Amino acid sequence: MKLYKVKGIVLKSREMREADRMLTLYTLERGKLRAVAHGVNKPSSRKRGSVQPFCLTDFLLHRGRELDSVSQCQGLEMFAPLREDLSRLTYASYLAELVDSLTAEEEANRGVFHLLLTCFSLLARLPADSELVARSFEIRLAGLLGYEPRLDACVHCQGAVAGQVAFSSKAGGIICQSCRDVWADGIHLDRGALEILRKLQVWDPAKAVRIRPGPDMGHRLRQVLQGYLQYYLERKSRSLRFLEVIGPFYSPEGK
Repeated sequence: MKLYKVKGIVLKSREMREADRMLTLYTLERGKLRAVAHGVNKPSSRKRGSVQPFCLTDFLLHRGRELDSVSQCQGLEMFAPLREDLSRLTYASYLAELVDSLTAEEEANRGVFHLLLTCFSLLARLPADSELVARSFEIRLAGLLGYEPRLDACVHCQGAVAGQVAFSSKAGGIICQSCRDVWADGIHLDRGALEILRKLQVWDPAKAVRIRPGPDMGHRLRQVLQGYLQYYLERKSRSLRFLEVIGPFYSPEGK
C-alpha cells in the first residue's frame, strides 16, 4: 500500500533543502523509519509543530521509491520541556541518539518504543532525576536489544560473586575477584553499586528514579553503563561528549 499509518517518536530532524526536513522516527509498528516532511519549514505549515525532535506523533506516510514522505501528521505529546533548557535537551538527545545508533531500520521493538516514551516523560517532569533516568534507559535498552549484561554471577567462570567485583564491558557483565586478571577493562564495583545495577535492570524507570546514589556511586554507575553501550557503538556519542562538557549534574534551576 502506498499510504500507511504509524505512531512515532521523532528521534532526529534535519534540514533538507530550503523548506523540507528529513525525519528519523522510532515507530511502534515498524521500528526505525526515515521520511521527508515536505514544506514543513514554512511558517504556514500545519505539520511544523508535530515533527520537532522528541514529539510523539500520529503519521500518515506515503511510500516512495527511495524515501517515504509525510502526508499527514497529528501531534499527540509534544514534550516541550525537553527543548526548553540545555540539560534536558542534551539528555533527550542522548537517549534518541542511542536508539538511532543501536537499532536497524524497520525492525519493530515495542519495548524500545515504550521505554523511550516513558523516559522522555520522566525527563520532562523530573529534570533533577535526569542522571538516573539515563542510567535506567541505558541498561534496559541493552536488555531489549539483546545486550543485557550478566549481573547474577561471574560472566567468565559462572561462579557466584561476593565481596569485591568488577564490571567488564568486553566480557559482558560482572567478573569475580579471581577472574579480574583475565579482563583488563574491569571497573571496580562495591556491593552497593552492584545492587543498584541489578535494580535498574529490572525496575520500571518511574520506580528507578527513587534510588538516591551518592555522587561517587553515581559516577561509577555512569562509567559502567556508558562504557558498556559505547563498547557496542564503538564510539562515544555526540550528545554524551556534550554532557561531559556541561557537567553531568548541570541544571538551569541550579539544583
